[in-house]
Amino acid sequence: MTGVCGIIGIFARDAGLPTDAADAAMAVLRPRGPDGEGVWRSPDGRAVLGHTRLAVVDPAGSAQPLGDGPSRTRLVANGEFYDYRRIRTELARTGHPCRTRGDSEIALRLYLRDGHRALRTLRGEFAFALWDGHRKELFAARDRFGVKPLYYAQRDGRFYLASEIKALLACGLPARWDPAAYAAHLQMALPPDRTLFDGIRQLPAGCYLLANDGGVTVHRYWDLDYPTAEELAGTEHGSPAALTRHLTQVRSGLDEAVRLRTIADVPLACHLSGGVDSSAMAATAAGHREVTTFTVSFADATLDESPVAARTAARLGVPHHRIDLTPTDFAENLTATIRAGEMVQENAHGVARYLHSAAIAAKGFKTALAGEGGDELFAGYPQFQQDLALSRSPAAMDRARAGYRKLAEFGAPPQLRSVLDRLGFLPGWLTQRHFAVLAPSRPLLRPEFAEVLAGTDACTPLLDQSRHQLDGRSPLHQSMYLFAKSWLPNYILAAERLDAAHGVEVRLPYFDHHLFATARTAPLPWYTREGTTKYVLRAAVHDRLPEEVRAGGKRGFFAPPIVCDDGLLAKAREMCAGPALRDNPFYHPAAVARLLDELRARPAAQRAGSERLVQLVTATSVLTAEFGMTTGGVTG
Repeated sequence: MTGVCGIIGIFARDAGLPTDAADAAMAVLRPRGPDGEGVWRSPDGRAVLGHTRLAVVDPAGSAQPLGDGPSRTRLVANGEFYDYRRIRTELARTGHPCRTRGDSEIALRLYLRDGHRALRTLRGEFAFALWDGHRKELFAARDRFGVKPLYYAQRDGRFYLASEIKALLACGLPARWDPAAYAAHLQMALPPDRTLFDGIRQLPAGCYLLANDGGVTVHRYWDLDYPTAEELAGTEHGSPAALTRHLTQVRSGLDEAVRLRTIADVPLACHLSGGVDSSAMAATAAGHREVTTFTVSFADATLDESPVAARTAARLGVPHHRIDLTPTDFAENLTATIRAGEMVQENAHGVARYLHSAAIAAKGFKTALAGEGGDELFAGYPQFQQDLALSRSPAAMDRARAGYRKLAEFGAPPQLRSVLDRLGFLPGWLTQRHFAVLAPSRPLLRPEFAEVLAGTDACTPLLDQSRHQLDGRSPLHQSMYLFAKSWLPNYILAAERLDAAHGVEVRLPYFDHHLFATARTAPLPWYTREGTTKYVLRAAVHDRLPEEVRAGGKRGFFAPPIVCDDGLLAKAREMCAGPALRDNPFYHPAAVARLLDELRARPAAQRAGSERLVQLVTATSVLTAEFGMTTGGVTG
């Protein structure tokens, strides 16, 4: 398999690309793929493709760019295409045999056989670009959930795409803030096709693009599709036999998703916490091949899951490593984490993830499995549980709407009003974002950016684009869908860049579209049953889980807040001082200084509520300084 690689693609209408057009970007992408690299330039000089490789399957072969001489078509890919052995056999049967032993070539052969319809067959976490010499066209695609990133931009008659924004900046694209995109992040999340960098876009999950002489067009090939409330009505309570069948199907689907992701010619690591998602994944993986588990450990016992993880690893009989993190580790790696992620952080878990992958790489592992996705598939977040209650109880919905009326009386912002008007309720995670992030941020904002924020409605465009997936669905499924299109790919899955900085590929079995197709059919009562959340997952793999994990509640992955540690708070103040905050287009230096002074005067136990604000101010200041971000007149 390809592994967490770096790709760069350039298309020029004037056919004037030099052979070294991708060199600067390749240097930036090298940490993603330290095992090899290759660059290809089309004979007519209109396209350049570059690839830095992390060799996971077929290390001696499968170098990229991959091509087929007679077809004048070349491909570069990041990520993995699963079930590739079966697909290779089927391709050979239909007259399109592969020449390598790896997985990436199936994308090329399927395209040569099926064109854009090849995406229907591909299964995995991937982003790839392909130059079609016959059509004089660049074709690129991103996986269904957005696990692998793909960014693009246009400038001076040239089209650029890459695995990281840094690679586009290396090609000469300017580093400028997009204030409206940051406003959307505070309100909800980045729009599916935007980044924090003005002029640099991302290909939305489940989409492909075409770049040719006619311009750039984006097309959707897959979307999450939850059953309508009417379709669920006939199975609202479900028979015991139906529940048993569903649990069997989920167990089988998880088995297959994990098994396919254990295929590699290198040792395999597993992230392991004290929760059900990673424990179920690790236990399933250990049934297919030898794995080694890794857990981060914090000094704060209320956040430390390492004792439970160690007992789970011992029960599985697998080697286990604990990674002890100290406040000094967080202070020394905060800037590197933000630079690697190209995204703001709102909790120190980003630094923990960055150091987690560094430790995995230091032990000689290139590939790991992780448990992200369990909460998204099985409604594990507390906010989803609130939405589930609204879906099942008219009385709960009546109480919620009384609260919405009070919110409206106090002046609900436009983005919340648009959601209320369209859906008739507010998803719990969106309401929490308003009260935990947006409202507390306002006293810290520069007046110029406050005006941008007041004129931004991040929700309406997504609602308009998603009408067919939202209409007729339950509040829970509407909430889960909007979360999957906004917060999931733009924040949670940004961890991919933190892993890639150390040359570590992290595979996510729960984000398997075949498993989703099974999980999505559960009647609403099955999401919470017998007093437990994520009942379906717990019941489907109950025999694989220790009792303390099976019976445990939801524990999100949160590192100790930096604001609760005097040394880290001082570090944040240092990072927000001088030019870093002076050039920050969003936050007023005097207001930030007052907040930090107030926090320093409080007891540590009373500071946690301001963690997200301090993280946001620090992250935007670091990004401004690290990338030399300019703002186009927003600062004042």
